[in-house]
Amino acid sequence: MPQFHQQTKHSFMSIRKNSFFLDWRTQPTTYKTYPHFQQCFKIEDYEALEGLNLIGGITFEKEYPEGKYYLRTVPSAGALFPCEVYVQIRGVKSFISGVYHYESKRGILTLLHEIDSDGVEYYFPSKAKQKGFVFLISAIYFRSSWKYRDRSIRYILLDAGHQLGTIYTALCVMGTPSNFAFDFDKLALNETFGFRKDEMFLASVTSAEETPKDTIKPKLTFPYVCGCDHLETNTFIEEAYAQSANYSDEPFTPPNFFQNIPKEQLKQAIINRRSIRAFRGAMTSKESYEFIVQELFEFAKSHNIDIFYTLHRVEGVQEGLYKNGTLIQEGNFQEKSRYLSLEQNLGGMSAVTFYFTSNEVEKYQKVSILSGFIAHIIYIRCELQGVGCSGIGAYYDDEAKAFLNTPNNILYLLAIGN
Repeated sequence: MPQFHQQTKHSFMSIRKNSFFLDWRTQPTTYKTYPHFQQCFKIEDYEALEGLNLIGGITFEKEYPEGKYYLRTVPSAGALFPCEVYVQIRGVKSFISGVYHYESKRGILTLLHEIDSDGVEYYFPSKAKQKGFVFLISAIYFRSSWKYRDRSIRYILLDAGHQLGTIYTALCVMGTPSNFAFDFDKLALNETFGFRKDEMFLASVTSAEETPKDTIKPKLTFPYVCGCDHLETNTFIEEAYAQSANYSDEPFTPPNFFQNIPKEQLKQAIINRRSIRAFRGAMTSKESYEFIVQELFEFAKSHNIDIFYTLHRVEGVQEGLYKNGTLIQEGNFQEKSRYLSLEQNLGGMSAVTFYFTSNEVEKYQKVSILSGFIAHIIYIRCELQGVGCSGIGAYYDDEAKAFLNTPNNILYLLAIGN
């Protein structure tokens, strides 16, 4: 397993011995803003960009004594939102071809660099020009490490997976295809975008038509803009990222997980999605359960991810421990899942608690991100069925492996139910 995964495990003793004081005065901002003199475009003003705000737009506002908090279409561990999205747009009607930064709070695209023969395609194995949209997902790690310290290397990968899922579902509403890519020169692209070690690229989505012409390297290095008003560096996270960033992999087109869902219904599910805080312990229907999990086990296995789960409250379905849709042990495992979820009631009061696992080493980043992506598909399907859902990023690693009787690393837990 990657060394940094081993070094960031939780155990019953570690979470009690490693408590620390969280200084709320130093919490970093969750938005990256480029200087006002750079050209900006409001997304809602352009018909060709209709629906693009679904990739991360504001869906709800909460006001507290210390200020306002904004919920987005994308979930995030601790609502810390480490991910940023950059979009290259080429050959789209009535829009300047260029590389843009997406700012969710104002729903704008900020132009960073106009393109012609150059472009971000240069950093991918196939350097062919892409006519359409190329989305790049990055993470500003201190937004997460401020609270979660070294273990945040895991959370930013899962958050990137949820961001990937949000872009994917938005493109489904827009009626355009998605193609996922993890194999590109992230370290070189970081330099071109003017990132320092505090921001890092993780994944890409294209919704574009490939042309016969190759691109050249972007002609300019973009100016550095810090994504945090307060920044504390973490060499552990920086080294873990650098060691796992680049690997060989083939781009792929994911299945259409929302093929028969009307676009307006899917749009409302994206907007209304929330993370549940508690379950009532009510039963979930078999029909809802089957709708939520359909096709996901096959997709996960095709990318070397095994999904275990404890099933507690689904009408007409045997209680027990399952792996990739197959019952491997009958029994009531509510209390076990509650305990393994760092003793959170969500894990035991759910209808189903999923455990995303993998033995992948070289592509650890990819399987972690895809675990977040699959979890996001479950989130949206739960919303479509009126079922609650919540991600659980903190758990007792080795005890969970022992319970599941697997050599795989535990990457993520997710609870659904009513």
